[in-house]
Amino acid sequence: MGMVASGFIVVAGYSTWLKGQKIPTCEVILMCLSFSRILLQGTILHCTFSSTLYLWDVLRIQSVLLVLTSTACLWFAACLSVFYCAKIATFTHRYFVLVKLRITGMVPMFLVGSAAVSLISCLPFIWMDDNIPLCNSTGNLLKNLTVENRVGSISNLNVFSIYLTWAILPLLLFVASSTLLITSLWRHTRQMRQSTMGLKDPRTEAHVAAIKSLISFLILYVCSFVADILLGIPSCGARHEWKRNICLLVIAMCPSLHSVLLIFFNFRLKLAFKNVLLYLACRQKKKTTGSS
Repeated sequence: MGMVASGFIVVAGYSTWLKGQKIPTCEVILMCLSFSRILLQGTILHCTFSSTLYLWDVLRIQSVLLVLTSTACLWFAACLSVFYCAKIATFTHRYFVLVKLRITGMVPMFLVGSAAVSLISCLPFIWMDDNIPLCNSTGNLLKNLTVENRVGSISNLNVFSIYLTWAILPLLLFVASSTLLITSLWRHTRQMRQSTMGLKDPRTEAHVAAIKSLISFLILYVCSFVADILLGIPSCGARHEWKRNICLLVIAMCPSLHSVLLIFFNFRLKLAFKNVLLYLACRQKKKTTGSS
């Protein structure tokens, strides 16, 4: 479901480009986010079907791809949240207004920077050495984790520390921008309700729907981030199959739900999706009529 939804977003943006139309900045970010999610969920499928193979070379490649794609998803989602916040929020602070005026021109730099940071964050996993013992024979953590290993390799504890540093930055950006946007929308919605004296107004309902969608996005993002951390954290129980499967399930499920919600909350994508459903329904009706 997630790969289909993400693929639809990419195809919708690509078809707009083929028609000679300019792709909106928001949809450019959505295309990058969706493409990274397709790669992430494809990697997770590979990890799932090759879970019986415990060759270290295979696990190393899987780790690099998981970190690359999951970090890219986190950064692109943060870029999307920052863009929404700059475009929609109504704060009058001088620096915020300056960002609001320049955000469209800054998006390409943000996207390239996000891809570069994601690539850099996965490089330490290439040299990660999984042979350093974190636990003793009784299953307890070793007190001395400064074990010497091969030249040019990095312990998995150090690699996880590096990854956590890179991954927490987009989390902070996403939470901060989402919180600002929700605050701005909630303040504006309350003013609109007071001006209409409690009457239902379409604009007010639209703002309430936007707040609900942002809260759902925030919950999914945080859940995905926590699953990323739990999957990568080195511990004595890190190799338990149930922990690995649950984390992979959450990492795959949260972006899938987010992609589906993005389609239903974006007017252009929702219209394109309705047109596709209408086209498929017409084709099915023609086949049924022709066969009868």
